[in-house]
Amino acid sequence: MTDTFSAGSDHAVPRAPARPRPKGRGNALGFWFFRMALRITGLRGAYGLLYFVCAYYVLFDRAAVAAADAYVRHRFPGRSWGWRRGAAYRLFIQQGKCLIDRHAHNIGHTRFSFEQENFSENCRRLGPLANGLVVLLSHTGGWQLALPHLRLLTGEKQVSLLMNAAETPDVQAHVRGDDAGFHVISPETGPACVVEMVARLQKGEIVSIMGDRAYGGQTVEVAFLGDSARFPASAFAVARAAQSPVLALFVAKTGVASYAMEAKLFEAPSRDDRQSIRKGVGLFAAALEAFVRRHPYQCFLFDDIWGKSEA
Repeated sequence: MTDTFSAGSDHAVPRAPARPRPKGRGNALGFWFFRMALRITGLRGAYGLLYFVCAYYVLFDRAAVAAADAYVRHRFPGRSWGWRRGAAYRLFIQQGKCLIDRHAHNIGHTRFSFEQENFSENCRRLGPLANGLVVLLSHTGGWQLALPHLRLLTGEKQVSLLMNAAETPDVQAHVRGDDAGFHVISPETGPACVVEMVARLQKGEIVSIMGDRAYGGQTVEVAFLGDSARFPASAFAVARAAQSPVLALFVAKTGVASYAMEAKLFEAPSRDDRQSIRKGVGLFAAALEAFVRRHPYQCFLFDDIWGKSEA
């Protein structure tokens, strides 16, 4: 497998993460529509509308189905074309429910409960964050709803999120609200964002990075769902530079108003091991695979990370 991340020397400085692509299925009109549905019909009524909306996407939006099909083919190998269409439909419905939940939370419509499983245990294992902590998120379940729980890791310390300006207004509102308390770092600032992330980690703060989508920047090829897949290297590269541990966080929707958080803690990548970044990414990919084996319809990985690199 080819490593498209150039580590250079043992003390190589990571390059800036590539700018993510804006999402395609989440425009302002759609947000307004489901907000109105929430107010008029409630959470279950808004869920009911999803079955019609998602049927439209499966029947008429080839790009949407193709975006989901790479994951479906690898998660459910050997299935027929028609079966995979049905799986894509289930994926879209589950993603839609998580998006509606985020809207419901943002407008104060619904309070959601979170079963923390091993998350609290990993918080205790961390101890003092002398070199900060990299939290590695993925597009699983209602990951945005779980962001406030990151404060359990830091107390009064700052939590920073790597997020580009093209994120949907609803996501921006979720993390930039007066009571959210998150600091947003934009990858559009180039190398400056890497310098800021490392500096904040060295002050003992938390930096949160998405770890499951590569957009043409630094990637490492590792095994995932039975094939070689490209994952971004930036999170483990930054953790290596600051000598910070990495906590992978996965979130699953378990009921109408309930979620479960799962966490996996990794040691800081060694500066003495040139393969430490690849090893870290491989461990994260294995943890993500274990999650999607248990929750196959809660992985919203709508990019072909198994295909040829676009770089």
